[in-house]
Amino acid sequence: MSHDQSNAVAVLLIVLVGLAVAVALAVYGCTVLARHGIRRSDLGVRLRAGAAIAVAAAVLVYVWGALHLVRDETMTDQACKAAVPSAQAAHIVGVDVSYLPLHLNCRVTDGGSYAAALPDFVNPAVLGLVVVGVVLAVFAALHSEVRARSNFVGEQPS
Repeated sequence: MSHDQSNAVAVLLIVLVGLAVAVALAVYGCTVLARHGIRRSDLGVRLRAGAAIAVAAAVLVYVWGALHLVRDETMTDQACKAAVPSAQAAHIVGVDVSYLPLHLNCRVTDGGSYAAALPDFVNPAVLGLVVVGVVLAVFAALHSEVRARSNFVGEQPS
């Protein structure tokens, strides 16, 4: 299997699994809000739904970015020539692809590398949305714990 084929298989798996996860999280978040009603739901419900939707958005941005890495040799060569300064375009010696974080770097003979093909905002957007999702999930868990403790204290005989 060539590098391009393995790259395409990896991206296909990322797309299939990523879309399934994103849809599941988005459906969960929307279902939770719909079941309780957005205005009638308590803070914990809104935090859980927001966390699920933020992580679903992060997964979708990641999948969209991964699709930029599917390239044949001609497209990769063109992307590298566009990313590398014109004086070094003839000195491109290889390409590095990474999936975490997403990047396609074009290596030149002097040891330098230049990012190509992937929009600059993809990795920061994924990181930011994941952080938002995790923070919302932590606050939802804390809210649930505080609520459970207050209910427990309220049920104690006096």
